[in-house]
Formats: sequence, structure tokens, C-alpha cells
Amino acid sequence: MSKARLVELMMKLAPSEGYTESLLEGVTLMRANHCLPRTPALYEPSIVIVIQGRKEGVHGGHLYLYGAGHYLVLSVPLPFSTETVASESEPMLGLALRIDGGIIAEMAMELGVEAAANAAEPTILYASPIEPKLEDATLRLLEALDSPVESKLLGPGL
Repeated sequence: MSKARLVELMMKLAPSEGYTESLLEGVTLMRANHCLPRTPALYEPSIVIVIQGRKEGVHGGHLYLYGAGHYLVLSVPLPFSTETVASESEPMLGLALRIDGGIIAEMAMELGVEAAANAAEPTILYASPIEPKLEDATLRLLEALDSPVESKLLGPGL
């Protein structure tokens, strides 16, 4: 997949600095055109995917780095401090996908006790390089968000 296509879509969907609500509820686009100092915030359960630039977060004395091609998962509301690394020529571009606790609980119940017995210790916060399937899904989501009709019809499934 082309990073250039992801950046192109993000620049179009988030034309100005700050947070931009997308056409799909629960999906927020982020853009920073310059570095932002470490700032405390309360993050809600979400998946934060960084397309370009870099973010650094601190929680419980641990540093989490998530830059271009990485994502951060927060499974519960957490106090979190973040710093953004960006520039006019290469803004930080990302999207946050809010996690609906009710849907997660429903999915867990459908998976049943067997899956829970095989699961590792739950993690409330982690950063990881993006896998190809998630990267492909991110591109499909951004392409759908570029069209009001596709956002309405395909967005929730993506």
C-alpha cells in the first residue's frame, strides 16, 4: 500500500490543524502542523493510527512511541500525556477510532469461555507496528470517508 495515498486522503479529510470529526460517528481525524509539547489528557478507549509524524505518550511511567505506521490501543479510559512531533512540511496525521465497550463485551460473549481460557493477561494499553491487514482496512476506511454515500453505507462495517 502506498503511504502517499494514505497521506493524500488524510490531508484532504483533515485540511486544518486540530481534530476533525469525520462523516462517521466515532472516527476523529487528527492533524498537527508543528510539534506540540507534552500535554496531559484523559483518553477514551480507542485505537489511534498514525499515518505520518510521531506521537509519544506516557502512562504510569512507561513511554509509548507510536509514529507513522504504528497504532496505539487504549482499552479503558486512561490519563495519558502525549507529545507530538510534526512540521509544516510533514504534519502529524492520524485517526482515532473510538472503541464501543458494549460491542466489545458482546463480541467477547460470542467468542465464549473457550477463547477466554486461551487468552493472555489483558493489556489496557499498547503500541505496535501496523499489520498489513489493518493498514489495508485503514485505507478502505479513509476512502469511504472521502464519500458521503460510502461513509454512510460502508463506513460502519469498515
